Amino acid sequence: MKKNMICLSFAGLFSLGVSANELSQFVEMDQKANFIEGVNIVQPPIADETATFAESVAQRAQAMSAVAVNRDGSQSALSLSVEALTALEQAAQGLHRYGLDEKLFYSPEKAATIAPFSSKTRDAQGVVIGAEDSRTRVTNTTSAPYQYIGRIDIGCTGTLIGDKYVLTAGHCVSNGAGSWYRELGFSAGQNGSAKPWGTSSWKTAVTTSAWLNNGNSNYDYALIVLDEAPNGGHASWGIYSGGTHAVTGYPGDKPFGTMWTDSGTTSAISDYRICYTLDTAGGESGSAIRDNSNVVRGIHTTGSSSRNCGTRLTSTVYATLQDWMSAYQAQ
Repeated sequence: MKKNMICLSFAGLFSLGVSANELSQFVEMDQKANFIEGVNIVQPPIADETATFAESVAQRAQAMSAVAVNRDGSQSALSLSVEALTALEQAAQGLHRYGLDEKLFYSPEKAATIAPFSSKTRDAQGVVIGAEDSRTRVTNTTSAPYQYIGRIDIGCTGTLIGDKYVLTAGHCVSNGAGSWYRELGFSAGQNGSAKPWGTSSWKTAVTTSAWLNNGNSNYDYALIVLDEAPNGGHASWGIYSGGTHAVTGYPGDKPFGTMWTDSGTTSAISDYRICYTLDTAGGESGSAIRDNSNVVRGIHTTGSSSRNCGTRLTSTVYATLQDWMSAYQAQ
């Protein structure tokens, strides 16, 4: 019965005339990208986490349409149709009813295959919520899951979810007003001045139209495609389902390039957002929100004095990211 439901659910993607190309076909644009130069210039957005949204399917399709930029400034766009999004959401809902979405919208970890070429470390000098800073420093950054986390040159954090694909926040690749950041090199497992796998140069960055053009925090996620795989491995990732999670990244209020982590309870405040009282600071934007099994379930994006929040990985976001990865798989 469950096997038949899987087939029927995914058949729904094509029953409305949706082709696989429509979900991953980027079309080159005439307009060249406007790049913002410099590093450590990202300012995390201040989001109203109490706001509610009643978007139509058409509005969601427009928001989740994507724009990609290459390092040479060329841009491509992917337009998501109402029919494609409707089919995807209906398929996901059918799987959810039978408890199958968590198994299907999930990618397992792949162990690193390339050994680090440096083990040099840097001693630590020894936006926080409350009076106590509960973050702890990660000193062994070359073991899983920390070897999949890295610092992005612009001053953000990202996580490998494929051999050469880095998941991060949309505001770590674009200012939300139509311009892109140029410094998107990725240093997996950076530990102070040590970069165990060096810095991988970037080839393409992709984010949603809603973030790129309107700074909409509900769609604040991005993918960076690297020229080469840093260490040959990547984290496991899947849809959010609640519980205790950790946020691990490169806060700007700690010694440069050092990795710090904090964990605690998270809760979904909407179909788009997850919130928590974990301690973070600027520079941790784009950090993965990982569960107790080190599965990536969201992306840290915003903070305040009372709580911090991030983008929730839903079945739709998961499928969208997979489509982006598929579109740039052969490049």
